Amino acid sequence: MESAHDTYRLEAIDWTHQVGAALFVPCMMRRLGGETGATETTLTVELRNIGDISQKQRTLHLLWSPDSMPTSSLEVPERVITEWAACGVACVVVALYAGLTIRAVAADGDRFDYWVDDGAYEYGLEVSGTTGAALNTRHRAKVRQLCDNPYSVDGYVVVVSFSTRHVIMSFNRYQEQSR
Repeated sequence: MESAHDTYRLEAIDWTHQVGAALFVPCMMRRLGGETGATETTLTVELRNIGDISQKQRTLHLLWSPDSMPTSSLEVPERVITEWAACGVACVVVALYAGLTIRAVAADGDRFDYWVDDGAYEYGLEVSGTTGAALNTRHRAKVRQLCDNPYSVDGYVVVVSFSTRHVIMSFNRYQEQSR
């Protein structure tokens, strides 16, 4: 499997997207750095059907400044921290590996979380995070959910395991999964 290394500074997350992606950064730091005060981590990113290669693996090194670390409790439930941290990771990987911009939050019932575009086409983006390790099962469920959207649009799924530091990002055609 092809592997490559990339680096991304979390403080740059808000420059790429049309949604307030900086909101996710404290949750990312909490999930990725824990309570240890770490200012970097490495994720394994598995890309499926992204670009002209059907599957490849990347190593993503995330960095952040100690001044950016949350100094107090985030005052939201742990599941929200996990989900928002996954949204932050999705912001990074969709920009780096697919050249996408997150342009809007999807509406209730859309069957995905965000609308993204590449400058020419719009797609759905479904994001999910877990502190467990069963990513393939979660990924399959999220692909089915995305492909059940009422707009018949293609889209991307990003699932993140914070315990294993593994990310799966895939492009999915509506007609491949739906009936």
